[in-house]
Amino acid sequence: MSMTPEEAVRRFFDCYTDGRPQDFDEVVAPDYIDYGHTPPGRGPSGARDDYDNAVKLAGGLVRYTIDALVVDDDMVAAAWTGVLPNRKEMRGLSLYRASGGLIRSTRHALIGDLPL
Repeated sequence: MSMTPEEAVRRFFDCYTDGRPQDFDEVVAPDYIDYGHTPPGRGPSGARDDYDNAVKLAGGLVRYTIDALVVDDDMVAAAWTGVLPNRKEMRGLSLYRASGGLIRSTRHALIGDLPL
């Protein structure tokens, strides 16, 4: 049974928070595009590259909490808080498109500055 768009987004966040980028294969579609990066991340390997870059930039694993989730058919908006290894927090808003139990695209915006 495939995941709902909400379940796929929650699992996507779990990949980051649990430090399991290999699990992107289970939630990210082959045609996935992450528009939050230049060049955009593409497919599960692009999601893993984005994860590796985020961990490198933050200096370790970032723990994410979903503060609010809004679902409209195949679109999911997530307001989130990430706690960096230095215990500083960052907040953001992400928009996901999901179908067939997989995430197809995402766009992100930080709320405020990156606290590195």
